[in-house]
Amino acid sequence: MKTAAIICEYNPFHNGHAYHIRETKEKTGADYVIALMSGNYVQRGTPAIMEKQLRTKMALLNGADLVIELPLWSACSSAPHFAAGSVALLNQLGIVDFLSFGSECGSIRLLEEISDFLTRRHQDLEDLASDYVKLGHSYPKARALALHRLAPNPDWIAVAEEPNNLLGLEYLRALRESGSSIQPFCVTRQESRHHESALPAKGSIASASAVRASIETHGTLSDIASAVPRTVFPLMQEHFQKDFPVCSDDFSLLLKYRILSQPELTDYWDVSSDLQASIRKAAGFSCSFTDIVSRCKGKNITWSRISRSLMHILLGMTKEHADYLSRHNYRLYYQILGFKKSASCVIAAMQEHASIPMIRHCRPLKDTMPPDLLPLLSVERRANLIYHTILGEKFHQNWKDRQIIV
Repeated sequence: MKTAAIICEYNPFHNGHAYHIRETKEKTGADYVIALMSGNYVQRGTPAIMEKQLRTKMALLNGADLVIELPLWSACSSAPHFAAGSVALLNQLGIVDFLSFGSECGSIRLLEEISDFLTRRHQDLEDLASDYVKLGHSYPKARALALHRLAPNPDWIAVAEEPNNLLGLEYLRALRESGSSIQPFCVTRQESRHHESALPAKGSIASASAVRASIETHGTLSDIASAVPRTVFPLMQEHFQKDFPVCSDDFSLLLKYRILSQPELTDYWDVSSDLQASIRKAAGFSCSFTDIVSRCKGKNITWSRISRSLMHILLGMTKEHADYLSRHNYRLYYQILGFKKSASCVIAAMQEHASIPMIRHCRPLKDTMPPDLLPLLSVERRANLIYHTILGEKFHQNWKDRQIIV
């Protein structure tokens, strides 16, 4: 039995995601595809546009055989933490043969060459990037400038500037540093670019950013019908304005309460003293989540970094929690969000070989849960309840956790 894993958000699921799953199965020869999917909060520091159970069903209807939730601690974090936590969980499942990810360049060999260089020259790159940060650049820009200065091959610069390639490099680094036996594989990204905010005039593959922007801007689904699979669009129609879309500004009042009620924002993950001052000042003038982000935005800090920091404050994700993760190599737990009945053998193999406990609805199941993990699981469960509370306030829906089986 061969299994391939895809680390994903499916926020929301679209034709490009379906293509990625098909290509992964065909090119790797995998019998089963496991989607390791972010839950109700995503990497750029926002709530997912729709509840994780809906996104799970969409994935299962379009080629995924099993959907496992990426814990909040990796899902809502910067790219290095996102990649390290994801790869650590896949390693700990004990049954994954391939890790498949999208890339703009489509060459795993080229990405491995660059990854090898980044690993060997890591400290030199960090030192030089630190100098650029002191000059007022954001960290991602500083890293790009450092690579431009030190890279032996100028062709690498354009490759490393593309977002999917960049995340792929983080996956390769995490695989290398963890001594993983999982084999990396990349699928060339088709048609639309990762950050493309407009739906394509031609073709059926749009970015998730463009799909979300269309829904949020026009308040209708009609423009995205050709960008999502036929099995997905009816589900979207069924749930639209009943329990989705969800956006950052739906959390504004709760965020402002958290900011005003916490004596030290610097206790939270990724919140520096400078950012704390900016957040407190912005919260006094702003009415919404996105207003606060905009007022804190500067050339030396990215939108996503600010949004993630605000989400860490809102959800109670502290620096102490982050330190625990790093010390314990992201050794957490796993939760099955959904599966196909035909993939029951994968679950059986996972239960036999996994070296971390299984949870259900953010609660310990049969496996013994180390006491140190309980506070992290408690934060994750509360974050899930907050999302469902927002759903209840916005759409007057009482959402309950359930496992999706197709």
